[in-house]
Amino acid sequence: MLFYKFTFFRGYFTFRCRNFLLYLSIFSILLNFLILGVKGNENGMKISDVVNDHLEKGKKLLATGQLSDALSHFHSAIDVDPQNYLAYFRRATVYLAMGKSKSALPDLSKVIALKPDIIPARMQRGNVLLKQGDFDEAILDFQNVLKFDSSNIEARNQLDLTAQMNEKVQQAEDLYKNNDHPKVIELLSDVIEVSLLTLL
Repeated sequence: MLFYKFTFFRGYFTFRCRNFLLYLSIFSILLNFLILGVKGNENGMKISDVVNDHLEKGKKLLATGQLSDALSHFHSAIDVDPQNYLAYFRRATVYLAMGKSKSALPDLSKVIALKPDIIPARMQRGNVLLKQGDFDEAILDFQNVLKFDSSNIEARNQLDLTAQMNEKVQQAEDLYKNNDHPKVIELLSDVIEVSLLTLL
């Protein structure tokens, strides 16, 4: 009986200690959020000031061609404020400058999700999708740009180009079924050439 009481007490005590530690860790996290929300960091800067500082430093580094350092600042800005569309847009710009269009695509999509009316992000994403051969999605982006700005000549030109490339791919598929391989090669060579030149 004494052993049973001791085991029960030990289990109860362990349970209470675990609950206490859980509550303590939750309290600690909430306290950190409260402190960060008020101060931003240990230097007393507000979160918006920290983000703006990273954005400004990253912008200067980008202008001087120091892409890796600029990228680090934009990563930091996103870590501090994951809802800042400008940080995603600038990070995507760095990725594009580095030739990493595949990495830029999720950031451009995030910018559009956060701020649907930002035309440069839609144009860039449309160009990346065109380069990757995703013509249907590229067409949607260029059409959306024209909905916001019907006089955008670049969007109209890219929309026409994308529609032409899409048509050439469709023609190539039909010719392939008819075993007209030389014409298929000619059409797809044009498509590849345009894809390579899109982001230059």
